[in-house]
Amino acid sequence: MTLVVVAALAFALAGCSLNRTAASDGDQASDNRQYMASLNQQMSDLQTEMDAFQKAVAAGDVVSMRAQQQAVDGTITAVKAADAPERLQSVKDNYVDALDTLDGALDGYVSLYSDVQRGAVSSDGYDQRLSAVQDAYNSGIEKVKAADAAVSEIASE
Repeated sequence: MTLVVVAALAFALAGCSLNRTAASDGDQASDNRQYMASLNQQMSDLQTEMDAFQKAVAAGDVVSMRAQQQAVDGTITAVKAADAPERLQSVKDNYVDALDTLDGALDGYVSLYSDVQRGAVSSDGYDQRLSAVQDAYNSGIEKVKAADAAVSEIASE
């Protein structure tokens, strides 16, 4: 989930103007850059947290999986709490939707893995639940890609 496009948008939006005063344009461009820099850092943090989650999965460590999922939740909360400039509200909305979907997939995986450890899942149940988790994860990734594409589109305006 690298978001090079997100960083590029901050610079592209610096030139956006719709018949406003020069000072207003400068303030708006500054707000856009600041928001995008913050979002880029949050997405970088999320990538680090997702990497740590994957390491916990590989180690079979449910406690670490939960800890990393909580870290992801914290990042998602920060993205939701950030005030996006009006021009970038749709960007924020797209990323929030994508992150909520990914978070649901992580929650589903932790739940499934916990049930497996307790022996509470049949082979058929495991396959079905794992497929649902994978579908949710793939959907989240597709939504992130769509959010990235929306950023690119705004940057090219």
